Amino acid sequence: MPPRAYIIRTDGACRGNPGPASIGVALYDAALPGSDDPDALPIASISAAIGTTTNNVAEWRAVVAAIDFAAELGAREIDLLLDSKLVVEQLQGRWRVRDAKLAPLCDEALKGLTRFAHWSARHVPREQNGRADALANEALDRALRGGPAWVARRPQDPGASTNTAPVGAESSATAATRITVLGSGASRGVPRVGCRCGVCLSRDQRNRRLRSSVLVEWQDGAIDRGVIIDPGMDLRQQALRHGVTRLDGALVTHIHVDHTGGIDELRAYTDAQDAVLPIGAGEATADELRKRWEYAVDGRTPPGAGIPALQLVASDEAVTIAGRSFQAIPIVHGKRPAHGWRSGGFAYLTDVSSVPASSRDLLGGLDLLIVSALRDLPHPTHQTVDEALELIRSVQPRRALLTHLDHDLDFEDLAARLPAGVAPAFDGLVVEVPAR
Repeated sequence: MPPRAYIIRTDGACRGNPGPASIGVALYDAALPGSDDPDALPIASISAAIGTTTNNVAEWRAVVAAIDFAAELGAREIDLLLDSKLVVEQLQGRWRVRDAKLAPLCDEALKGLTRFAHWSARHVPREQNGRADALANEALDRALRGGPAWVARRPQDPGASTNTAPVGAESSATAATRITVLGSGASRGVPRVGCRCGVCLSRDQRNRRLRSSVLVEWQDGAIDRGVIIDPGMDLRQQALRHGVTRLDGALVTHIHVDHTGGIDELRAYTDAQDAVLPIGAGEATADELRKRWEYAVDGRTPPGAGIPALQLVASDEAVTIAGRSFQAIPIVHGKRPAHGWRSGGFAYLTDVSSVPASSRDLLGGLDLLIVSALRDLPHPTHQTVDEALELIRSVQPRRALLTHLDHDLDFEDLAARLPAGVAPAFDGLVVEVPAR
């Protein structure tokens, strides 16, 4: 069972005030001896760059992120140890929140705290907060190198009580597969053009969703490998945002344009790498790709000629890219042929209306399932949130993320009602899955 009570240390960093800012969050199992020791190793953490803002905003953003993360991990009690006396006093209601930028963050934190049976907040000296400070500075340094903005490290397994990796270090790349959520939105993205709903106007960055796509990365000896699932309409923006400078190939779930509209952008990789990239798809989807992108997959044009140089790899069973096998998982998406993809302990299923029993049998023993959940209201070609949760209960992954979220779903509201081990995805989320 996951810990029921957490000790949490947070910090906000800012290089200039205002300036480039980041947050660090370190979570400890309160049941373990020495968990309140400033030198203890956290069992989970967040290291995230949050753009340009003030130091006080960063401090509050760290607290809000910590509260959401603890709730996602199933905590019932939390003890916040903060080196910002301002945040502690305002959180306890002893000091008024006079800054208009901080008031909504304080309200958001207090609302989030209602999810716990008990919470407390205490001020600690800055020298006792080195772990969270290191995570915050790690995020700024990583962002300067073009790395992901948000890295969340979860316990290695549901009962994990220790973490032997040094704070601030990435998990071993040779022992894990890194999954980056490049986009978590539906076909029109969020915000929708011209929409004035609360989610489309939200200032919560987790409600800003590009079209759904993920990057799967691993190490092959000393070689970094990467495959994108669904090179959609936002591929260029996603690649620039997350520093995706090379790829070994791509996989496609189905032919719809929000999942294939960026295929022409793959020429950036075939040109730069002077290579033909494999693009895997189910048989029926591959037939559609041949019709629509014949110029890119006919094999007549070499890399560097101004168009993507791609090689279709069609299979309803499995596709191998850069030595890694991706198993095709047949799914129902209205009347359109579609497949999810599984590799090791990770599976990605998007644009799902239902998953046949035979395909559910292929999803046992997952460490991570990312699956679509469009909205709460029924839809002819997409699962609702409740239908996605039924699938998750059926196949029982260790943890699950909901993606392909439309503007009907506010991140915070959705996160608050999901069961332990299930969370909404958001753009930039990074998850590491143990190698198999």
